[in-house]
Amino acid sequence: MKKLALLLIIIVALVACGGKKQAKQPSSEYLYTTAAFKVIDEIRQAYQNKDNGGIKKNCSETAYREIIASIKPFDKAELEFSPVFAEVEGDSIRIYVSWNGKWKYLGNETEERGLASFLLKGNPLKVEKILRGNPFRYPD
Repeated sequence: MKKLALLLIIIVALVACGGKKQAKQPSSEYLYTTAAFKVIDEIRQAYQNKDNGGIKKNCSETAYREIIASIKPFDKAELEFSPVFAEVEGDSIRIYVSWNGKWKYLGNETEERGLASFLLKGNPLKVEKILRGNPFRYPD
């Protein structure tokens, strides 16, 4: 009898634990933040490839001019961006990004790192301004 009761308890426990669980849907703020970081990463890739059209596509006219004016010549650039923090304020989002970069120019290699803050607005999202730590102004 004990064996039968124990077997019944195990079967009930397995049935209770084996049901499908509903996956939690990501919040709208998470999706907004992910989309904003994707825009910033596309700018990073365009910068590394010296693709001004890719930069312009993801920036407002003011931000585009600011980035293009700050770009120094380089032979090769490697930038890595890691999102740190995001603030959603109405129709805008501020993304803080930790970055590491290596630039090669005329045989010299420069390494820098910092924390950048990007302000994005609009639909689709575009960089409106780089508030601090512009990673596109290197190498010095």
